[in-house]
Amino acid sequence: MKQNDEYLLMFAAIVIIPVVVIWYFAWPILRPWSLPTVVHGTVEQAQQQRSLTEDEVKAMNLWVQQYRTGWGIPGEVPPKNMPALAVYQMSSAEGRFVILSAWHFKHGDDVVGIQTQPGGAYRMRSFDRGTLHLPGLP
Repeated sequence: MKQNDEYLLMFAAIVIIPVVVIWYFAWPILRPWSLPTVVHGTVEQAQQQRSLTEDEVKAMNLWVQQYRTGWGIPGEVPPKNMPALAVYQMSSAEGRFVILSAWHFKHGDDVVGIQTQPGGAYRMRSFDRGTLHLPGLP
């Protein structure tokens, strides 16, 4: 009986514990994220800020709903020493926030960071070069 307990302990250490650790980090990326429907927003580009038009707000809602999975874990760090190409600050009718920051790298993927509150933790997602289609981006 003691040998069976040792096998069970080894099985837990070799199989179950690594699976739990992997799912702990993978689940936030795979789980669809429930983000609010925004009704108002602004975009800041090249140190100029303007309100999003009604059509741009609709397009942002479609974009956000299209990309509900694949975001990294909370607490990711945005690119240092590189200002965002555009920052979209949007809010829902209930006062919930969706803040998107977009970076374009000359020799790599485009990256978007998302926050659900001003100054909050980032979750990042990369997009193949040229596939990032946010309203108002060049």
